[in-house]
Amino acid sequence: MTSHRTFPTLNAVRAAGAIMVLMTHVAFNTGQVAQGWTGAVLSRLDFGVTLFFILSGFLLSRPLYLARAQGLRFPPVRTYYWKRALRILPLYWVVVSAALLLDPANDGAGPGRWITDLTLTQVYRPSLPSSSLTQMWSLCVEVAFYVVLPLLVAATGREFRLRRIMAWLAALAVAGVAWQSWAATVSDVTHHQSQWLFGFLPWFCIGMLFAAVSADHVVRPRQSRLDRWGADLTGCWILAAAVFAVACTPVAGPRTLIASTALESGLKCVLYAVAGTFFVLPLVFGPALEGRVRGFLASPIPFGLGEISFGVFAIHMFVLINGMRVLDIEIFTGQFGFVLVLVAAVTGILATASFYGFERRFLRLKDRGPFGSGTNSTSARASAHNI
Repeated sequence: MTSHRTFPTLNAVRAAGAIMVLMTHVAFNTGQVAQGWTGAVLSRLDFGVTLFFILSGFLLSRPLYLARAQGLRFPPVRTYYWKRALRILPLYWVVVSAALLLDPANDGAGPGRWITDLTLTQVYRPSLPSSSLTQMWSLCVEVAFYVVLPLLVAATGREFRLRRIMAWLAALAVAGVAWQSWAATVSDVTHHQSQWLFGFLPWFCIGMLFAAVSADHVVRPRQSRLDRWGADLTGCWILAAAVFAVACTPVAGPRTLIASTALESGLKCVLYAVAGTFFVLPLVFGPALEGRVRGFLASPIPFGLGEISFGVFAIHMFVLINGMRVLDIEIFTGQFGFVLVLVAAVTGILATASFYGFERRFLRLKDRGPFGSGTNSTSARASAHNI
């Protein structure tokens, strides 16, 4: 493992996460989540958010840990924030504007609504989320993580000590589970403490742990236990599927918007964390392209779906809500298959057009001007393909 290693299969994980989120929202809005064991599985495909957060924790913290491990300076923070802003804000602002202007359910949205939605601070405002934008709570969490990530890494000191980092991440994860359990007792449809960053730190910390171990392997090459586990992709995924199956039962809470108990919320957080760990682990520590599965995940179609995954995430709720309205399909009345095909097709077309015709224009700016001054550093190059 070298500092220049890329992780070509992780783009496919982004695609899987976006597809899961799309499917669970279609299943909820058509009422399919109430139908037997298939509904139980569909209701838990919000697990895609877990995958997003683990990937963010890994890909964004690895350059920082790598710099620490190699005794180098951090990549410039301004460059990091600039890249994050270019990646999400242009399309996000377009989708927010479309939702607030074109979705009839948002008629009369005042300045306060516009400000909080555009600044990704809506989860801190005690009100119902805007129609066509209900999925954006997880992007609010992502942005909060982007902001504090340099501080979370710096909190363990200037010297790279893996055990200290592991202890710090474990403490954050435990605190996060405690927060999520507590938030279940106070959150409701207008109060969103369960959608704040604190409760999702366990998932981000898994990615950050992988990043710290990966960086440690660069300066002290060896085969660790994670490498041995990661070599067994089949075993890891069987374990991930088994844990996810447990999460599909009532122990992880109701399938609908009925409030979870503190225990159910905490268990769901932990079960998703374990399942996510063993889903992603063999794609980070296993052989990069060995075997048919890894080869397929790195092939053009899964990779391309990963490229448009943010567009799929951002656009699909607008298509779902307004598509059902235009076709006069009542919410919770079925037609899951038809609505899923329709939403997936329209969203896929729009997301592809957005990425290649709009988003990439902004991504080309990431290394220009003073904001790109740190892109030649070793630690920045290490994950340039993945950020």
